Amino acid sequence: MSHLKSLIRKAEVITLPPTASVVEAGKKMTEHNIGSIVVMEGKQLAGIFTERDLLNRVVSPGLDPQKITLAQVMSKNVRTVSVNDSVEAVFNKMQETKCRHIPVVEDSKIVGVVTMRSILEWLTDQMKEENLFLKNYIQS
Repeated sequence: MSHLKSLIRKAEVITLPPTASVVEAGKKMTEHNIGSIVVMEGKQLAGIFTERDLLNRVVSPGLDPQKITLAQVMSKNVRTVSVNDSVEAVFNKMQETKCRHIPVVEDSKIVGVVTMRSILEWLTDQMKEENLFLKNYIQS
């Protein structure tokens, strides 16, 4: 069983305040090639804004992204996971809650965001390693 610590990149967590505009969030997401922005009110997690939020809560209803703030369209009451949680448990939680991005917490601080994509890439790598191990075992 592997923990999230082995999965998340030790990179800066990209955040914006709830007062930031959707345009600001979109620019940050594009600049950093990420699918979500962690929304922080000071040092407290206020929510998360994802590509899906952009489509469903801004574009689809025809709202002006320059006038809309993250507070108006972000996902609130965001679940978090611990760096000590197993990858498998987080994957199951993501499937149950239909979330593709979940902030990762260590010592009450957001240290990363785990994505469905990063978990699937990790699982693929694990299967490749296991396949190679079994292949070598059978051949020896």
